[in-house]
Amino acid sequence: MIPPEQDAPTDFEPSDFIGSFLRTVKGVFLVPGFFYERMTTQGGLRNPFIFLICCALIHTLVVSLFRDPTIVAFHAVNEILMPFFMAGILFFIITRLFKASGTYEMAFRVNAYASATALLSWIPMVGLVVQFYHFYLIAVGLNRVFSIRASQAFLSIIIAVIIYIFALGPIMTQIIGGQWITAAP
Repeated sequence: MIPPEQDAPTDFEPSDFIGSFLRTVKGVFLVPGFFYERMTTQGGLRNPFIFLICCALIHTLVVSLFRDPTIVAFHAVNEILMPFFMAGILFFIITRLFKASGTYEMAFRVNAYASATALLSWIPMVGLVVQFYHFYLIAVGLNRVFSIRASQAFLSIIIAVIIYIFALGPIMTQIIGGQWITAAP
C-alpha cells in the first residue's frame, strides 16, 4: 500500500476530475504540510478555483436540505468569494509585514485548497472545529509556500480575520439585513 503522502497530488487536475478531487481532499486533510510543499505554486488560478467551487457546491447542496434558500445562496457566494479576499489580505500582510517573497496566486491556492473543510463544515457540532482546522490548513500552507514561521502564518490569519470582520462585516450585515454593533452616542 502506498503511504498517503506519496499519493498526495501537487494540484487538482480537472481532466481526472473525481480521482484528482478525492486525492486532493485526502492530501489536504491528512498530510497538509506535505501537500502544500508539493503544491504547484504557479500555472494560474483555474484548477484551485474549480476545486474551490466543487467544495462550495457540495457544501451548498447539503446545507440547502436544512436551511432557508436565501441564506444558503448567500453562504455559497461567500464561500466562493472569501478565498479571493482573504488571499489578497494575507498576501499583503505576508509580503509587507513579514517581508516574505511570493505571489497572490500562491496565497489564493493555499486558501482554495483549504476550502476542502467545507465538505465537513455542515455537520452539526463539528462545524466550529472544522473552521479552526480550516485556519490551521491555511497556516500550514502559508508556512510551507511562503517559507515563513508558523507563528507568522497564524498571526497573518488573525490580522486578516480582524480586517475582514471590520472591513466587510458592516457590508455583509447590510446584505443579510442584520444589525451591526455600533458604539452608543
